[in-house]
Amino acid sequence: MTALALDAETIPVTVLTGFLGSGKTTLLRHLLAHPEMDETAVIVNEFGAVGLDHHLLESSNEDTLLLDNGCLCCGLRGDLVATLQSLLERRERGEVPAFRRVVIETTGLADPVPVLQTFRTDPLRFSLYEIAGLVTCFDAVNGMATLSHHKEAERQLALADTIVVTKTDLPHDEALVRELNRRNRRARLLTALDGACAPADVLQGPAPDALIGPHETHEHHHQHHDRIVSVTVTGREVLTWDHVRRAVAELVERHGDRLLRVKGLLRVEGFDGPVSVDGVQHLFHRPRPLDAWPVGVDAPFLVGIAEGAAAEEIDAWLRAVLEPGNA
Repeated sequence: MTALALDAETIPVTVLTGFLGSGKTTLLRHLLAHPEMDETAVIVNEFGAVGLDHHLLESSNEDTLLLDNGCLCCGLRGDLVATLQSLLERRERGEVPAFRRVVIETTGLADPVPVLQTFRTDPLRFSLYEIAGLVTCFDAVNGMATLSHHKEAERQLALADTIVVTKTDLPHDEALVRELNRRNRRARLLTALDGACAPADVLQGPAPDALIGPHETHEHHHQHHDRIVSVTVTGREVLTWDHVRRAVAELVERHGDRLLRVKGLLRVEGFDGPVSVDGVQHLFHRPRPLDAWPVGVDAPFLVGIAEGAAAEEIDAWLRAVLEPGNA
């Protein structure tokens, strides 16, 4: 795998998920019809069952297809890491057209946690690929009933950076938007009428300035019987690298099984800008210094999404990182 050079341009990867029948493939077809989706590599699980046939132009080999807008489409029948490695290596050898972004469409039953963890594993951690966001399609008609019976659907919704509500042309519960906001207040909420949605809206990733604004109450508004709870904690302290290393290691060791996702920005000695923290269960990126604080964010914060834990517990876990004096 090609190592990431200091001046190399990273390739953003958007994971498109959603439960069975939520409209992922319909949304993907509409996205690929836009010119701005040129130079996109699409990786689809269970490729043979996906209705993209009218986009196919020619086959470059048995597992890579060239779409009529110049995009690549790969059927994921094996390991995701191997597929991503192969695409990058073949791009460098000129065997496939250049691509500057990747969209991965998961199966409807996919748990997004292992997919996100893939990009924290050694083969990809230092590669050109970088997660740009998790997009979840949510069925306006059947989605709420699905959440009641399937853990995967709950995780798909709770971890989303962007939620695309589909089938809004059919009769649905008007309280749906309120319930989605209650379950995931961080996510950007979009509506796809008949599957149509602007690529710029779907692919822009999380909004950093939206992560802390309404969450000063640490999201204790979540009902305590919710199985997946999200908490945001803000801080003021300037931390040392040693504390960040030890605190994150302890967070992972003690709570990694229940802590599905942690992300946020820290204020660390010796850096003018913030230091980004991002982890999925037991796998964390090395904290990454940024040049400047995002617009609208002027204080350190951490967002924790946990399963089977009370909001007060998650709050305490995150404060052990943000407030060493009170840990």
